[in-house]
Amino acid sequence: MRRSMEFSGRNIDEAIFHGLNEMGLTIDEVDVETVQKESKGLFGIGAKNAIVRLTEREVPVVPDFEAEKAAMHERKSDRPKRENSERRERKPRGDKKRESAEPRESAEPREKEVKAPAIAYSEELAKENDAAIFLSELLKKMNIEATVEAAETEDGLRLNIVSTTDGLLIGRRGETLDAIQYIVSLYVNKDRKENGYRRVSVDTEGYRARREETLRRLARKNAAQVARTGRSVAMEPMNPYERRVLHSALQGFKGVTTHSEGEEPNRRVIITPDK
Repeated sequence: MRRSMEFSGRNIDEAIFHGLNEMGLTIDEVDVETVQKESKGLFGIGAKNAIVRLTEREVPVVPDFEAEKAAMHERKSDRPKRENSERRERKPRGDKKRESAEPRESAEPREKEVKAPAIAYSEELAKENDAAIFLSELLKKMNIEATVEAAETEDGLRLNIVSTTDGLLIGRRGETLDAIQYIVSLYVNKDRKENGYRRVSVDTEGYRARREETLRRLARKNAAQVARTGRSVAMEPMNPYERRVLHSALQGFKGVTTHSEGEEPNRRVIITPDK
């Protein structure tokens, strides 16, 4: 049965943030319904908090792609060993040297790994940045002592939280950090309809960098498999931020293309052969 709960806050964003923390979910895993908007009242008299209802989304059954690949590998390994031995007996002796001299899986594209450049965060920039100031105030209201750093990159604004919370700000599978990033993104883009959407990333303890590198390695590994076998590979469902990392990692990878399929929160990246 889907959970449905109401939460309050001084504004809609704060109410959503409280709800996500209480339910242990991310914004992609709930439907949000505004029950009551905040009201400042007259000189503070009659002020009302915002109230939202968060309803947990149903998660459809997702095919177990890893199990399917394991089963396929097992079927291949059951081929009679006699076929291999007969091939070796029929080969001339000179073929053995030529075979050993050739690299294995020569058809697999060998893409040079390019590590993402280190981000030059700055406290001075954060002191002059509205988003960083907003994040600092948000952390104070969460009773978390922390320093915020900022950096302007090609991918947008990046904010880094320096704290001694030992993973508290990250949460289970990065959910707490995602919730904070979502709120800061709402604040940054609330009045930017004419100027266009501004991408904001919030990190702490190097979590984003570690996660991005893991995703890049996984993307390159699966892309090499697709280029070698000619068969598409469906990645696990991911949030929009992580899907962008996968698409970016495989730009220019020879022999494959990427696209996304499905509905949130089960939207995933599909790696297909480039025909």
